[in-house]
Amino acid sequence: MNTAMKMLVAFFVLMTVMLPLSAFGDGATDRETQLERLVRKLVKENRRLNERLEKVEKELSRIKAQGETSTVQGESGPSMEETGSSSPEWYERFSLGGGVTGLLMGTIGDANSEENVRSTQDASYTIDVNLDADFAKWGKFFVHFEGGDGDGLNNDVPSFSVPNYDAYKTTIGLDKAALTISEAYYEFSFFDNRYGFDVGKMDISVLFDENEAAGDETTQFLSNIFVKSMGVNIPEPDSFYCPAFLLRAQPVDLLEFKVIGAGVAGHGEDSVWTDPFDDGMLIGQMNLSPRLFGKNGNYRFYGWIDKRRYLKARELSKIPASDHEAGHRYADDSLAGWGLSFDQEILRGITGFARYSQTLTDDRAYWDGDDHSWTLLPVDRSWSIGFQLDGGLWNRGGDAFGFGFAETLLSDDYKKKHDHTANEKYIEAYYRFMVVDRFALTGDFQWIQNAGGSSLIDDIYIWGIRSQIDF
Repeated sequence: MNTAMKMLVAFFVLMTVMLPLSAFGDGATDRETQLERLVRKLVKENRRLNERLEKVEKELSRIKAQGETSTVQGESGPSMEETGSSSPEWYERFSLGGGVTGLLMGTIGDANSEENVRSTQDASYTIDVNLDADFAKWGKFFVHFEGGDGDGLNNDVPSFSVPNYDAYKTTIGLDKAALTISEAYYEFSFFDNRYGFDVGKMDISVLFDENEAAGDETTQFLSNIFVKSMGVNIPEPDSFYCPAFLLRAQPVDLLEFKVIGAGVAGHGEDSVWTDPFDDGMLIGQMNLSPRLFGKNGNYRFYGWIDKRRYLKARELSKIPASDHEAGHRYADDSLAGWGLSFDQEILRGITGFARYSQTLTDDRAYWDGDDHSWTLLPVDRSWSIGFQLDGGLWNRGGDAFGFGFAETLLSDDYKKKHDHTANEKYIEAYYRFMVVDRFALTGDFQWIQNAGGSSLIDDIYIWGIRSQIDF
C-alpha cells in the first residue's frame, strides 16, 4: 500500500469511528439535540427570509426601472417615494478591510550539517488592505494591497516547505516597504451567486486547494505544507499574482466546479505580463460538500497542467549548466499533476483535514534564475493530515488548537543524483488565543526531520509567536 493510500485510509478510518458517535449523541443530552434542531430551524427561516427580501428588492428595482422608462416617454410612473427604493450613494458601494500580521520565530539549538543551521531568531510582518466596490447587478471589483518585510526563518532553514508562509517582502530600501497592488480583478455573479466569472490580476494560490482547517497562514498553520501544495511539489510561480481568470459553477448546494487559467511567467522571464498566454497554468477543481451525520465537510479534487517549459531529467547531461539559451532550446515539456484537499467536522468543534498532491510527469528540471542553472525538481509527492479544535469546547469561542503531520517524498531521479537522501517530515502545532475582538496571539511549534531531503542534518525545532490584527 503506497503512502497516499495509507494517508487516505487513516483519514477515512478516523471519519468512520468518530462520525457515528456524533449521530448518537455528540453532547449526549436531549437539551443539546433540541438546541441543534432549533439552530437548523432558525437557519432555514433566515434563508427563507433572505430569499423573500431578494424578491422584494428585485420587484422594487423593476418597478423603478418601469417608472423611469415611463417618465422618458412622457407618462407618469411611480415616484422614488412610492417604490420605497433609492440608489445608494457612491461611497456606500465601497467597503474596506484588512489585517496586519506580525511574526517572531526562532530555532532551538544548532543543527549539525553542511547547511550549518544555527540557533537564531528572525521577525517579519505583512499588511493586507482589501478594497471592494459593489456595482450591484453589474458585479464587483476587488483591489488587494499588500506589503511587508522580513523572511522569518525561510532563508535559515533548508527545508522544502518554508516555515513562514506568510512572509512577503516589498522592500524599497533599508527598513522601508512599499504597499503594492497584489490583486485587481472584476467579479460577475449570476443566478443567485451559483455561477461566476472573475478576471484580472489574481492570486492563483488561493483559488484552489482550499481547506477549512488548514488553509490560512494568518490564523492557522504557518508552514507551507499545511497551507498549500503549491510551493512544495507544485512549483510555485516566481509571482503567483498574475493575469488570471476563474470560472465557477455550483448547480446544486452539494457540488461546485472551478476552472482557473493563469499566465504565470516562464522560468527566467522578467514579468508575468510578458507573453502571458505562452507560459500558463490550467487548473480544474471539483468540490463535494456533503453533510455526514449532520456535520459539514468539503472534499476537493483537482488537476493541473503547468506549461512553463520544463526539461526532462535525462536531457540535463546534454546541456552546459551555464548555457541558458541552449537549455531553453531543449525545454519544451510541461508538468502535470493532481491533488485532493479534505476537511470534515468529526464532532462538534473538532475538524479533521487531509491533503495530498502528486505530479504525473515527474523527473523534470526547471531553470533556477537565482543560481543560473537547471535544477531537478526534488519532490514529486506530498501529503499532510491533522485536526483543529475550536475553542468553544472550553468556552473560548475565538481560540483554536491545531496539530498536523506531513511528509514530502523525493523523486527517483533526485535520489539517484544525491547521496544520503531521505523524505522530509514535519510536525506543527499551534494555539491561537483571542485577546480581544479582532486581535489574536498565536504560539506555534514546528519540527522538521531530514530538512532538504538530507538524512545527515539534525532535526530542526522552531518556535513562533504570531500577532494578528484585523480591521
